[in-house]
Amino acid sequence: MKKVTRRSVFAALGAAGAGACVCGLNGGCATFTKKGQTPLIDAVAYVIEGNTVSVETAKVPPLAAVGGSVKVIDARLPTPIIIARKGETEYAVVSLLCPHRGVEVEHQHEQQRFRCASSGHSKFGTDGALQQGLADKGLTRYEAKLDPADGKRLLITY
Repeated sequence: MKKVTRRSVFAALGAAGAGACVCGLNGGCATFTKKGQTPLIDAVAYVIEGNTVSVETAKVPPLAAVGGSVKVIDARLPTPIIIARKGETEYAVVSLLCPHRGVEVEHQHEQQRFRCASSGHSKFGTDGALQQGLADKGLTRYEAKLDPADGKRLLITY
């Protein structure tokens, strides 16, 4: 019989904790890191001028297909945002952080909603309205439309 030591017990507990996080038990690592899996937009793909974010959609591969999404984290913005492509010319843009615990939200295209990446899983409509969960309010929604001049740049007003 193998001798059980204090060190082996702590090693086993550490491995179990890491496995739970990797496997997504109870909401995954986002519960602790507050970060979701939505890719961060490349800084060369957008410009901030005044209260408008102009996104060159051709430079954002995740937005090439309906259902794709990206997040924008930039100190010049009042809050980080998530951009989701809902249709051929329709986008939803809301605040990235769930009001409950500040964990990032993820876009779930098939369910037409945003969902907190934490274990509480608050759910929000693509308009940011709270649908269910522990959050006490919805996400802030931002106006987003394709530039009428070229139809390729997404203009987001905050």
